[in-house]
Amino acid sequence: MSRAISHAFLIALFLAAPLTGLAATGGYVPGIKIVLEDRTPQGDLRTFQRPGYPPTYWTQDLPVVHGDLLTVNPMIATGGAELGQVKVRRDNTNLAMPAAPPFRVQVNTADLAPGYHMIEVWATTKPPDAKQNSATTTFLVVPQNDSLLRIMQGEGAGAAPAVSDEERLAAAIHSLDPSIEKGIAASSTAEVKAATLFFVAAGAAAKDYFYTLTRDGQLTYTSPKLPLQTHILLEPQKPDGQGLAPGTLILTVRVGDGQGRFGPPAWITVHIKAPEAAK
Repeated sequence: MSRAISHAFLIALFLAAPLTGLAATGGYVPGIKIVLEDRTPQGDLRTFQRPGYPPTYWTQDLPVVHGDLLTVNPMIATGGAELGQVKVRRDNTNLAMPAAPPFRVQVNTADLAPGYHMIEVWATTKPPDAKQNSATTTFLVVPQNDSLLRIMQGEGAGAAPAVSDEERLAAAIHSLDPSIEKGIAASSTAEVKAATLFFVAAGAAAKDYFYTLTRDGQLTYTSPKLPLQTHILLEPQKPDGQGLAPGTLILTVRVGDGQGRFGPPAWITVHIKAPEAAK
């Protein structure tokens, strides 16, 4: 586990520590914190790449890509009491009643409709001074765009025609924001007023990609080579200086086959709005 992830879990455990309280009528009320972990369908931690910064791991204020595997990690503290029963619910439907820690429960978001969903954890201590408590958290599932580019090669008895790297490794840029995706589809243009996620769609031969940002004809950023499932996070500049200055950028991606061969560039125009314009 990386240092960044270990640090995140240490923070979660620190927050979960002072969770219990002694009820006025006697007995400890369970304290509950819910920590979510997002992984791709391949089992990799979901990451997002911001220009000029290391990849950012998913946090609970970011959307969950439809099809990802979401792990619910309840942190339950009972003070001097013994823990009794634990229930984990999703959208008011029972998911599990884990009998012993760790109380992890996995949610396959491929089974969920896009939109907001709720996780609830309920816990009780054992008699004679049994007390109960619950905590909730929400997450947003966003769809992969239905217009993902897929390059199908012919199958059958006859030999398939030769396919060039340009055809095998063609790509397209999409956004998880429906309004921005509409602009990309209409005019290959995206208007970024807040933190916005983009992803690269390509055929089965694609294994990785890199992207560049160009402003006023000058190359301003080239990413490292990234796994195909890594999303790009673009956002207007914040008061602390993080983010992109207002103006027009060209976002260009090139997809590779993992062996050093890359396909043709695909690009969109991105208009970064000033922070005051995003209010």
